[in-house]
Amino acid sequence: MLPDTDRLRVLQVNKFFRPGAGAETSFFQTRDLLRRRGHDVIDFAMRHPSNLPSPYEGYFAPERSYDGEGRAITRVRDATLSIYSVPARKRLARLLAEHRPDVAHLHNVYHQLTLSVVDELAAQRVPMVMTLHDWKVACPAYTLFTEGAPCRRCPTNGFASAVRHRCVKGSAAASAFAALEAAVVRQRRTYSKINRFIGPSRFAVEVAQLGGLDVDRVEHVPNFLPDDELRPELEPGEVEPRILYVGRLDVTKGVRELLDAFSLVTVDAQLRIVGAGALEPEVREAAARDTRISYLGRLDRERVFEEYARALCVTMPSVWEDNGPLVVLEAQAHAKAMIVSDRGGLKEFVSDGETGRVVRAGHVDDLVRAIEQVVRDPQLARSWGLRARERVAAEHSADRHYERLMAVYRAAMADRT
Repeated sequence: MLPDTDRLRVLQVNKFFRPGAGAETSFFQTRDLLRRRGHDVIDFAMRHPSNLPSPYEGYFAPERSYDGEGRAITRVRDATLSIYSVPARKRLARLLAEHRPDVAHLHNVYHQLTLSVVDELAAQRVPMVMTLHDWKVACPAYTLFTEGAPCRRCPTNGFASAVRHRCVKGSAAASAFAALEAAVVRQRRTYSKINRFIGPSRFAVEVAQLGGLDVDRVEHVPNFLPDDELRPELEPGEVEPRILYVGRLDVTKGVRELLDAFSLVTVDAQLRIVGAGALEPEVREAAARDTRISYLGRLDRERVFEEYARALCVTMPSVWEDNGPLVVLEAQAHAKAMIVSDRGGLKEFVSDGETGRVVRAGHVDDLVRAIEQVVRDPQLARSWGLRARERVAAEHSADRHYERLMAVYRAAMADRT
């Protein structure tokens, strides 16, 4: 007999319990959504001094950093625990013994918690749902991106490809452990123990199939914005000819292409960059050379929202295959036109010529033309932004997401009966 879905006990599992990247934002938004709708939410994560408070923190798994420091024997132990964590499984078993959930929702669990949590949940016959925040189901390195281009070597030719191409941190050893982890997961058929998967984009559903998952168990459930971020009306305000980038400063995100493109822009425009990452020195150098470029570093959400309000357009020119970034939804909720690349899930959220521009990934000239178009015609950019806001309100509201999420939970629970 299925429990009353008007009030479920939902176990939310994520390795980090503090604000962070998109997976953590989605995790906390889902957690808050369920609590607001009257459900009991049980937390499981890794201990850390920066964690937010949780009534369940006493059950959390031990902290693990995997920073590559320490003696060789310590690094080997850490690498082994990154594949399968018995301590995490034991802590979860304690939690389940005292707080039995109706369904478990897994988010980002790899390395710190590991898929050992799947084994414990399966052993105790707890229905499971997992959101595919990245491409780990098909790629040991998470990215499906190698040597500057999208890659399908591992799902096509086997996980040894990750070692040959040193896909993880440029290290043969780290890549070997990642490949071993993927092989162990496949051999143990770990993903078959998870009842349902959530793909935030349709492209994520395709990646799940590429990774060998049964596509009938993968549901397309786009990300959402909380009600207070999806405001029905926005004052036009003072908009400057600013092109805004918000995200990780990484080669996969097209940051280098963006800098190259902006150096060729001839119209009166500004480029403002928010974020941190490996390419920070290059961004700082570009800002030092060109006074039109401002590097703002990391900003809290309120400051980011202020940047959205003053921007003419927001860009995400990724050269890898992004999933369904929340930045796109946030920008569109602020009625901003988007310039995105045509890879992965990005093009699902921007209609070319209607809510923004979709350009060919890695093509600097395309990016230059798109930037100059919106700067020369701010009213066109405004009209695109207003259409984008209508789409977000219709497809990415908390109400719409909740309906879809509960349907997935019900299906997972039905599978386990």
